[in-house]
Amino acid sequence: MKTGIFFGCTTRSTPYLYDNLKKFLEKASVDYVSLGENLCCGAPLLLAGKLKEARDQAEKVRASAVGLDTIVTPCPHCYSIIKKEYPELTGRNNDFNVIHLTQFIKSLMDEGRIKFSSKFEGTITYHDPCYIGRMGDGIYDEPREIIQSIPNIHYKELEFSKEDATCCGGGGFVRAYLPRLSAEVAKEKITQQIEPKQIEFVTSSCPFCYLNLKDGADETNVHVMDIVELILKAME
Repeated sequence: MKTGIFFGCTTRSTPYLYDNLKKFLEKASVDYVSLGENLCCGAPLLLAGKLKEARDQAEKVRASAVGLDTIVTPCPHCYSIIKKEYPELTGRNNDFNVIHLTQFIKSLMDEGRIKFSSKFEGTITYHDPCYIGRMGDGIYDEPREIIQSIPNIHYKELEFSKEDATCCGGGGFVRAYLPRLSAEVAKEKITQQIEPKQIEFVTSSCPFCYLNLKDGADETNVHVMDIVELILKAME
């Protein structure tokens, strides 16, 4: 299977996320083609109603993926746009499968290609990103199975999770246009849903959610982790 990793704008513009993902792929011995390092998936154009420009962007991304069987992306927005919006925008199906990074990591686990040790300790919960969860394909099980496969980890589920999960506060251009409001929504989630359960860590499988929750966690006792960071800490 020829695999492309579509890094996406948020990951590639955040060195911590970008470097950790590349480090994970190297440790897991993943043979891949790097995509999305100079190309946006077109989500901002589509959300702004610029359909022609979004269609042109879709064709550029597709051209960069010629010959690939699968595109893997860590970004739920890229996942949703490439998988669901490209066929509608262009009037033809993709020539490749699109899967989210957590689905890919779970398949690597099932194949025995990555294993976890007990290097991570603490109480942790998972934040469901909207675009692979309640507004997407319901990718709920894979990230939880990854987290709970780590030995000695103490996982706590939030009261509002999966299809009932609340947003991090950053979606729909809110983080771009109203950053203070976006951070306040994230802080409210942390102080009202996470801290009362004595949870030390929250992780998510969305780079956008990670950044917004991290802003909201300032002046709280909760540490925000990207799921790739968690996996790297736990890998043998």
